[in-house]
Amino acid sequence: MARGKYSLTKAEYKIVGLTAIGGALEFYDFTIYALFASYIRQHFFYSGDPFIGFMNTFAVFALGYLARPLGGIVFGHLGDKLGRKSAFSLAVFLMAMATLLIGCLPDYQSIGIMAPLALTLLRLIQGFSVGGEIPGATLFVFEHVAAKKRGLFVGLVFMCITLGNSLGGLVGFILTTALSAEHMMVWGWRIPFILGFFLGIISFYIRKKLVETPVFMQMVEMNQLQQKPFLRLLKRYRINILQAFLLTAAISTSSSFFIYFPTYLSTIMRIKISHTYLINVFSFLSIALATAFWGMVSDHTSRKKLMAIGTSLLILLTIPLFYGLTTLGENFIGIFILSFALIFGMINSCYVILITELFPANLRYSGVGFSYSLGFAIIAGSAPLVFTALIQYLHTIEAPAFYIVGCSVLTLMATLLDDKEKKHDKIGCIQ
Repeated sequence: MARGKYSLTKAEYKIVGLTAIGGALEFYDFTIYALFASYIRQHFFYSGDPFIGFMNTFAVFALGYLARPLGGIVFGHLGDKLGRKSAFSLAVFLMAMATLLIGCLPDYQSIGIMAPLALTLLRLIQGFSVGGEIPGATLFVFEHVAAKKRGLFVGLVFMCITLGNSLGGLVGFILTTALSAEHMMVWGWRIPFILGFFLGIISFYIRKKLVETPVFMQMVEMNQLQQKPFLRLLKRYRINILQAFLLTAAISTSSSFFIYFPTYLSTIMRIKISHTYLINVFSFLSIALATAFWGMVSDHTSRKKLMAIGTSLLILLTIPLFYGLTTLGENFIGIFILSFALIFGMINSCYVILITELFPANLRYSGVGFSYSLGFAIIAGSAPLVFTALIQYLHTIEAPAFYIVGCSVLTLMATLLDDKEKKHDKIGCIQ
């Protein structure tokens, strides 16, 4: 790609910024379910046994993730045939509508079994939407900026996506501070979902004003679009899909833990719920800033080495950090968060670029969308369920660390695969 033709212009800075803001707003919509899980449990899965209630609540959380691969396939097909812009604009619209309906949904006492069934359907729609959103946002920036600046600008996009979690935590802190526990339980928990609808619609109109990527336009001009991109992907790039899937393991488990963190702190460590939301804001803000920093660093070094260092540190330090948290309590939370943020930032800034580089341009949206979404569906979606079950059955509150370490080993293995596994054919491969 010639630098003169595709160097970052003022208009492209705007593209990066608007894409990042849209990603933040959509991810806010998706993650507030877990952040407000304790309220959702009471309204839709009430049980005399809190463990059963939380297991049901997080089972629906997991189902939202299981819809991601289907979203990755559908939006990947649209993105590789009709353009990146149209695919991830539609994704954010669907997310906004599903989020609004969750905020307005009658509870179990009002409509019985239809309440959790409707909630499950809406979470599936949310998961379907995210399957097209994050891959689309990544590709949109990846294909707009010069290769030597991809780490910085994709890092900024993921910084903003991570800030969507911070926004959710901030809303939770404000509401639980301003409203009484009774008001919060009766109607206050609905506010974040209704707010998410308006933020999603804003994101949708932001996306409508963006211009298509030069890479996609070049493929159109050269008649290199695939008619059946997903089938082609399965036929030629199965090894690449597997490697990409494993590259998501460490970050998907780790990010799921921090989404689960307010529940962990309030129910396991008995920290005041309003404080847990403030801690959540600090957690994701730290991860976001670390992601932007390491993204910039990755443009000047080997992303593969940076990824290997990050996953190795995760394997070595996760269990000691958890024992420090559970032993020292609130006094250790700052060290716990900042340590994980520095490590997560290394991985978060690199892994999607490494996945994107596994696939040629005319199959890129399908490849990234499916493999990324499959990893998050199987690993991240089940994580809160696994965390809760491990704590219950192993009788140790440090149990989530074991799952994080195991998944990090898988990512390290994928990172260390020989480079020849990452090569794809150059037919239709516009960089």
